[in-house]
Amino acid sequence: MARIRDAEKTRHAIVMAARQEFLEKGYAGARMESIARTAGVKKELIYHYFEGKEAIFNEVRQQQNVDALAASRTDDHMLSVTDPLAQPDMLFVWRFQRALDNPEWVRFVTWEAAQGQETGIPGEEKRRGTIARSVGAIRSAQRDGRLADGLDPKLLQLAVFALANYPLAYAQITRLATGRSPTDPRFRKDWEAFLTELGRRVLRVETKPAPARKAVRRKKAEADAAVTSEALPRRAARKTATPTARLKKAP
Repeated sequence: MARIRDAEKTRHAIVMAARQEFLEKGYAGARMESIARTAGVKKELIYHYFEGKEAIFNEVRQQQNVDALAASRTDDHMLSVTDPLAQPDMLFVWRFQRALDNPEWVRFVTWEAAQGQETGIPGEEKRRGTIARSVGAIRSAQRDGRLADGLDPKLLQLAVFALANYPLAYAQITRLATGRSPTDPRFRKDWEAFLTELGRRVLRVETKPAPARKAVRRKKAEADAAVTSEALPRRAARKTATPTARLKKAP
C-alpha cells in the first residue's frame, strides 16, 4: 500500500511540475529535464509513468478542466450546466466566465499561438473532438429552434472562443481599448453586460409578441369574412335564376 501511495505521489509531482513548465514556457518550450528537476525525480522515471510530453500534457489538461469546473462562477439559475445553450443570451457570458476561472489555460493557448503551433498541437485529437461536440450542440440547438439559425455553427463557436479569451489573453489591447485591465472588476462587469446584450441580439430566436399574432389572425379572419360576404350574393343569384335565364347564358 505504501508503494502505491508513493507511486501516486511521484506521478502527481510530475504532473504538477509539467503544469508549471507548460504555463511558464508553453508546450514547445517545455523540457522534460526541467520537469524532472522540478518534480525531484530522474528524467527516465517520467517515462515510467508517461509515454512522452504529450501524454503528460493530456494529463495536465484534464486536471485543468477539473479545477476550472470546481472554480466555475456560473450559477445554475443563470445557465444550465448540462445545456449551455438553454439560455442563448448567456452563451458568450458563460464561456467568458469559464475563461476567467481557468486563466492558466488562456495563458497556455496564448503561448501556443506565439510559438506558431497551428498544426501538430498537443492533444490535438482530443481537443478537436471537444470542439466538434460543441459545434454539434450549436447545430442541434439551431435545428430545434433554441438558437438563431442564420450563423454557421463552426464560425459561431469560434466567435464564442474569441469573445471569451481575447480580452484576457491580450490584456494590453483590452487596456488600450477600454482604459481598464481585464482583472478590473468594473471591466468584467461591463464586458459581461455587453456579451449578454450581444447574445440577446444575435443568438435569440425572435418570436412575434402575442398582440402581433392576434392582429394577424384578426386580419385574416376579416379577409375571409369579406370573401364570404362577396360570394354569398352570387350564390344566391345562381340559385334564384330562372331556367330561361340559364338557357340564355348557355352557348
